[in-house]
Amino acid sequence: MYDVESIQQMFQNYGGITMFLPAFWVCVIYVFCYGKESGRKRMLAVFLLSILFVFNDLSMKLVGKITGEGTYYRFIWALPILPLIAWAGTKVVMEREKRWEKAVVFGLLFCLFWGGKSSFITEGSIRIPENPYNLSGDVIQVCDIIAEDKDKERPVVIFDYGCQLEARLYDPSLVWGISRRAYQFHNDAEGYEHAGKYKTEKALIHAANFGVKSEPERLAKALKKKKVDYIVTLTAYEMDDYLEGAGYKLKARSEMRSVYVRTE
Repeated sequence: MYDVESIQQMFQNYGGITMFLPAFWVCVIYVFCYGKESGRKRMLAVFLLSILFVFNDLSMKLVGKITGEGTYYRFIWALPILPLIAWAGTKVVMEREKRWEKAVVFGLLFCLFWGGKSSFITEGSIRIPENPYNLSGDVIQVCDIIAEDKDKERPVVIFDYGCQLEARLYDPSLVWGISRRAYQFHNDAEGYEHAGKYKTEKALIHAANFGVKSEPERLAKALKKKKVDYIVTLTAYEMDDYLEGAGYKLKARSEMRSVYVRTE
């Protein structure tokens, strides 16, 4: 599942359909050809490190055993992609002596970043955040509901997958009842045959993320084991009666989600 190709896909996932990566390698070549000796040494180090740690299947397998292959892609942030593109683009423009030469070079750079499908600026790519946190307003409502009701500093909460990561960004005091790894590898409504040590969390995933209502005893046991204080799931699942049977009552609703609090 995780290999060099997945790392290349990660560049596209974070950068969109752009020329980030090709532009970066062009700039590396430019520095080698026209940069100062100190700059060439830095680029050589970047090139060697990227080959060693980023675009390397063997390294991914070895280091991934320690860091986790699912998060290995974060090594891409070690590459100074945007700073180098910005530096090289500025250098190319400013080193032209005549204005028309600068205009031509600037035009070429502009076309590089804004041309057809290889564009930074495409329809829908510019979005004004709906709040200062750049998070879903619905998730913020959920966190505020919990914050106003909680009687402990760090309550344990299980969220539907779409809510979990953003909720933690908005309120770091919330403790995940479902781990990131459980969601990463067992986020489905299937049985427990291959769940291994994640059977407890998978029962919680079934209820919170898929609205499964067919396993009340397993769910109640999982909630008790994880000492869950709040359950957050999509209102469309209509879980009120089912979760009440597990010892959780509806506290409030946001625009899309329902927040349930433990009664026992």
